[in-house]
Amino acid sequence: MKRMNKKGQLAVVGIVFSLMIFLILFALFFAGWVNVWAQQMIVVNSLTGVEAFLVSNMNLWIVLGTLVGAIATLYYGGVS
Repeated sequence: MKRMNKKGQLAVVGIVFSLMIFLILFALFFAGWVNVWAQQMIVVNSLTGVEAFLVSNMNLWIVLGTLVGAIATLYYGGVS
């Protein structure tokens, strides 16, 4: 009979749960704050072109970075 490693499964559940909590809190509270900060940064620094595009989509970059980081952690097994 083959023994199963349950510790690895708990790590995946923990990462997925933490990711869901972060995304919910980000959507409810922090996204608006980041949006205001990005708009102020564009106006104060007179950003145009690519810089303004990247800063105005800061919420997108934060969410994509979080998802890529979580997937990389699960793929490379960074949780012990």
